Amino acid sequence: MGSILSCDSQHAAAVSSSATDSKNSSVAIIGAGFAGLAAASRLIELGFTDVTIFEAQDRIGGRVFPVPFELGYLQMGAEYINGQNNPIYKIAQSLNILDEDENDESDGYHPLKDITFYSGDCGLAQRSIDKFLKFIAPLEKKFTERAAEEDEADKAESIGHLYGEEYKKFVAEHAESPKDKVDYDAMSHFYQAYYEAEWAADWNDLSLKNFVQYDSGDAVDREQIMNSQGFKAVLDHISANIPSSSIKLNSKVVSIDYSGSGVRIDLASGPQEKQFQKIIVTVPLGHLKKFSKTMFHPSLPQAKQKAIDELGFGAIGKLFLVYEQPWWDPEMTTLVTVGVEGCASSVATDKHFHAFHPLPWNENVLLGWISGPGPAAIDAMSDDQVSSMVTSLFRRMLKNDTIPAPMEIYRHQWTTNPLFGGTYSYVSVAAAKTELSLNEQLAAPIVVDGVARVLFAGEATHNDVYSTVIGAYLSGRREAERLAKN
Repeated sequence: MGSILSCDSQHAAAVSSSATDSKNSSVAIIGAGFAGLAAASRLIELGFTDVTIFEAQDRIGGRVFPVPFELGYLQMGAEYINGQNNPIYKIAQSLNILDEDENDESDGYHPLKDITFYSGDCGLAQRSIDKFLKFIAPLEKKFTERAAEEDEADKAESIGHLYGEEYKKFVAEHAESPKDKVDYDAMSHFYQAYYEAEWAADWNDLSLKNFVQYDSGDAVDREQIMNSQGFKAVLDHISANIPSSSIKLNSKVVSIDYSGSGVRIDLASGPQEKQFQKIIVTVPLGHLKKFSKTMFHPSLPQAKQKAIDELGFGAIGKLFLVYEQPWWDPEMTTLVTVGVEGCASSVATDKHFHAFHPLPWNENVLLGWISGPGPAAIDAMSDDQVSSMVTSLFRRMLKNDTIPAPMEIYRHQWTTNPLFGGTYSYVSVAAAKTELSLNEQLAAPIVVDGVARVLFAGEATHNDVYSTVIGAYLSGRREAERLAKN
């Protein structure tokens, strides 16, 4: 323990010494999400005095998006802290905003455990439910063990493909009637939705490599829940030492030219006169996928462009449904709707919705989770359309025509917002086939004349905890320290 602390102290001293030499360097940071804020905060800690953040939106936080609601905040973006062995958990702990935790993985864990399924007039047979639950219980462990094997080709297999092989065998053995198969298919679709929500990915593109590359540093993965303040308190904390004058809101960067002796940027409103010596780019991978080929001059190195093109970037959707009073059972923890194929009372859009649960700190709000193709489909609809659709779903699935429409709907359309294009990254099948860490390639700085001039941060640039706020925060601090040393 002592030697680790000693090394950290020496490292900090070296960084501080280097920072002193270059603390007058002008630094531009693109994006005021957790990566950009962490980078700016760390640079300021290291003594840098000329740091400017350019943020395209009218707010800070990026994919952390707390919206004021009654006595707290609705978390339109990130909701949980992934694990305890990380600085975001420690910050939340120090702010006294932790609420409780959810076990994400343990022996025999599966997402359908202790859940009541609502499927309207086409109810699922209990014996089918029991058999299906027994079938899926060992799958997560089985996939993880397969991912840990040496065969790299195996790691490029998709979870959807591997599940399909297992499911085909299960149905052949246990579907004693056509109704059994229909029931199993309905629950199988929900199981797919669970994976696609967990990873923000089409599970036919979600590589097995994720099961060995992602590493929260905890023996058992847990999702830490916060109280009504949630990420708003953490956001305020990490940005506390950044002067508001250093954050330029409504300033969308459309061009980064690093061909000269420094870096010049153009905003949507026009070019910036000031030339910066270094720049840290923290925009989401979804934004880079859309704009990287026109944004950088000269073009990005081939390896970096390959990482942008081949890493996965998907979406998870959230719906906050506000009611005058709860219409659901006060003991209910999760409401799961399951559309059954061929059921007269089901409609195609039922498959967009799966799990809803009451907000822990406000009994009048239901939070719905949407995954797979659902977020893009729902994002293209108006609030009135979504309200009508979800009300119809509840009335049919719970067989209760008195269920009211929500008074209000809160959501953010991440897939249709060009600044994001989705929610977070994953290791795709194409990325796994390269047998390289494309996250590390994405993180690699562009070096000009022996100096790291264009640096990259953001959750997708973190090799272990990509897809998380933790990864974004750590990557921002990483690049600040790289810049200070270089």
